[in-house]
Amino acid sequence: MLWIALHLPHLPLQALRWSHPGFEATLAVAVAEQHRLLGVNRAARALGVQTGQSVATALSLAPELLVLPRDLRREAEVVETVALALAALTPNLVLQPSGVLLEVQGSLRLFGGVRHLWRRAVALAQTAGAQARLALAPTASAAWLLATSGITRRRMLRATACARQLDRVPVAALAELVPIAPRQAELLQALGVQRVGELRRLPRAGLQRRLGKALSVALDRAYGEQPDPRVWFMPPERFEVRRELLQRADDAAVLVATVEALLPALRGWLQLKWHAAIELSLRLRHEHGREPLPDTVLRLQLSTPSRDMNQLALLWRERLQRHALAAPVYELGLALEGSVPHGGTPGELLTGPGQTGGEHAALLDRLVARVGAERVRRFMPVADHRPERAQRGVPITDEAGLKPASAEASSALPRPSWLLSTPQPLAVDDYGRPLHGGPLALCSRAERIEGGWFDGGLVRRDYHVAVGADHRLRWIYRERCSAVAARDPGAWFLHGWFG
Repeated sequence: MLWIALHLPHLPLQALRWSHPGFEATLAVAVAEQHRLLGVNRAARALGVQTGQSVATALSLAPELLVLPRDLRREAEVVETVALALAALTPNLVLQPSGVLLEVQGSLRLFGGVRHLWRRAVALAQTAGAQARLALAPTASAAWLLATSGITRRRMLRATACARQLDRVPVAALAELVPIAPRQAELLQALGVQRVGELRRLPRAGLQRRLGKALSVALDRAYGEQPDPRVWFMPPERFEVRRELLQRADDAAVLVATVEALLPALRGWLQLKWHAAIELSLRLRHEHGREPLPDTVLRLQLSTPSRDMNQLALLWRERLQRHALAAPVYELGLALEGSVPHGGTPGELLTGPGQTGGEHAALLDRLVARVGAERVRRFMPVADHRPERAQRGVPITDEAGLKPASAEASSALPRPSWLLSTPQPLAVDDYGRPLHGGPLALCSRAERIEGGWFDGGLVRRDYHVAVGADHRLRWIYRERCSAVAARDPGAWFLHGWFG
């Protein structure tokens, strides 16, 4: 097996609520737990504050330091979001308190080897907004130990090379694998043990008696001498992630970049669940002024289920660019409102005729995102013989009532692709032939259409396909209704054009 460990060394600082009152980018900030600093930002390090110091020492060095408590819940949310983004590489994920473990042996051939897989993992972590330290090793414990120890070489493919590198790891890094009590740390210091290799050379019986069996088992698992069972990560039943902005956003560019950073987590959730998205929502939390403003919720409905994150990013960009913000935004929330089971699209060597549905659906989704669903319409057939009432336009997202036309309303005779909204009267020559840029020649027998007696819109027409001097096909008719025929027995009308 082969494991990649992704450690988030700045997780306590990364999980902070940047909307905390008085929070500024240049402010010295530290995160503390039990009066000990777990993380400091760059401004605090410039004042001499370091991770691991006590709160009292840090405040003596920098009285203006803002010390905030650790937020374990938000840290877990950040780790879960990063894990969902990494699910694009493998479904075998293990959550750690400060990172993720990935079992990638089965993904090497898919991604073209270790080097390409490593680069892909780094890119996904950066896209998700995580400052990560990665390591690769044959066992999960070894990969995690290399990632958290701070040593330089962290990519080990063979067990022998991994064992030699583990021997150089400081003993203090073992606290990432098993809890080490202060008494045990004092004992190791008294023995002069500084490296893991030195600890393994000690007599095993005495080591277990003084330091406990858990430490020996953790070392055996790291070196691959004992099985290392893990609990696989199970994605939540509903996908919903949030991202707090580092600065207030009042334009679409910042919001689009934040949404694109959340989409890799959505792709991982869909792949783990074997689903495809059909409806998404984006919640914008506004900065409150004198009066609180409600959240803005934008919805995105897809014409066909999709896992294409590039297409979703394009749709959200179109949607956000045409939305006027009521107030600056400080937090985004992306949620999956609807999905369907989707096993993927089978690949084929040659594209068959009729396989352009995906491009057509993507075009429709983009039009809806750009101009709105109410302005993109589709035609719904209606059981009516009258051509002008045989179909009606409905919004593209309206699926209710889209029923096929009845057999009575259908016809085997040709119908034009472009129907005029109002029939255009045609002139006639001395012989009664219709004129439209010249005499028209009839190309088909008469098709009589009678209907509308039930709603007061009675029509009686004889339709023909006619061709003119320009060789364009027209759909014309002669009115047979008694009122019109009595007034002008030779009245012709142009009703449509053939494409």
